[in-house]
Order: sequence, then structure tokens, then C-alpha cells
Amino acid sequence: MNKSIYVITGVIALSISGAAMSQDRGQSRGMSAMDTDGNGTVEKSEFSAMFDKRFAETDTNGGGITLEEYLAKQAADRAARDERREAQRDEREERRAEQSEERAARDAERTKKRFDSMDADGNGSISADEYNAVGERMFDRMDRDSDGILNDRRGRGERSRRGRGEPTN
Repeated sequence: MNKSIYVITGVIALSISGAAMSQDRGQSRGMSAMDTDGNGTVEKSEFSAMFDKRFAETDTNGGGITLEEYLAKQAADRAARDERREAQRDEREERRAEQSEERAARDAERTKKRFDSMDADGNGSISADEYNAVGERMFDRMDRDSDGILNDRRGRGERSRRGRGEPTN
């Protein structure tokens, strides 16, 4: 009986210390939980208190930790960890949804400005003449030497080379 208690205690010690060392974020969370006086370090007494607490949580009947109690505690810890992760995942998804809504609002605002700039007479619709005028302005901007021809040395090709730091001449 004593031998099994030592084995179980050793397994608990290894699982706690191994889990604490395996993840930086987990380690800081675990360290801050053990640092009861808040001084940024964990003294042996604080570490021992954490072990005593963990033992008491696991030993539900007060007769030493049985394999069933140990397995139940591990399952409960895993469930709590999964629940925490699920909550974190939900928070991330909420933030992403909010960011997506904000981005959609910005895009809608930019699109409306673009539409309004194309709607030259301000009547709420873009006529074929207004739409084609935008195309003509775009072409004229891209046709750097005003010869009425776009090629690799002008327009889009020039912009992409410029982005790579290549000469445009």
C-alpha cells in the first residue's frame, strides 16, 4: 500500500512539474498561481502548499489517493483545461467577428466614396458615360508617355517593377 502511494505521489509530482515546464504560457500561469505572496518567486513553502492542495483535491475520501481518484482528477483537470481553451477560442472568434464587421463597414464606406466619385452628376446611379469616363482616366494615368498604348514599360508593369526595386527605364 505504501509503495503505491509513493508511486502515485511521484506520478503526480512528475505530471505537475512536466506540465509546468512544457509550456511557457502554462508555466507563467502555474507559477503565478503558486506565488501566493505575489513577489514574483515561488518559495518552497508555496510550492509545498500547492502540492498539499492538489493532494487534498485528489484524495476525495481521505484515505490516500487511489488509482480511481487519480484518474478522476486527471479527467477533471483535462475537462477544465478543455473548457478554458474553448472559452479562449470563443473569445478569439468573437474578436475576429468584430474585426470582420469593422472591416466590412470600412470597405462599405470606401466603396460608397468610390461610387460617389464615379457618379459625376450625383443622381445615385452611374451611367455608361460616367463609368467609361473612369476607365478613360485610368488609362490616361497608366499611359505615362501619352502615346495611347500600354505596354510592360508603363502602367501595371512599371508599378510591379518599382515595387521590386528594379529600374523603370
